[in-house]
Amino acid sequence: MTIATSTNGGLRVRANEQGTPLHIAIERTELRREPQDLADAVVRLCRAAATAAGLQRRAELERAGVTEDVLRALRLPDPAPPHVPHDDAVDTWLRRV
Repeated sequence: MTIATSTNGGLRVRANEQGTPLHIAIERTELRREPQDLADAVVRLCRAAATAAGLQRRAELERAGVTEDVLRALRLPDPAPPHVPHDDAVDTWLRRV
């Protein structure tokens, strides 16, 4: 689990590796935003927290000696080289049927 925070600090999301929000904190000032904009921001933070949690899990498993094949099978994110744009296509709880 990790926490992602908006740039102004008004939104904080704690999510697991799959992007499932475990806790959402919304400052009163954020409630002035358009509902869809606020929802989009929460989903973006869930994705960011999921990626961070996945990277942390990957690092833990690598330190424990888990092979690359197993890490790939777990679908954990790869640390992106600095020159590669970040792909935010992270599977989230909103896309599951």
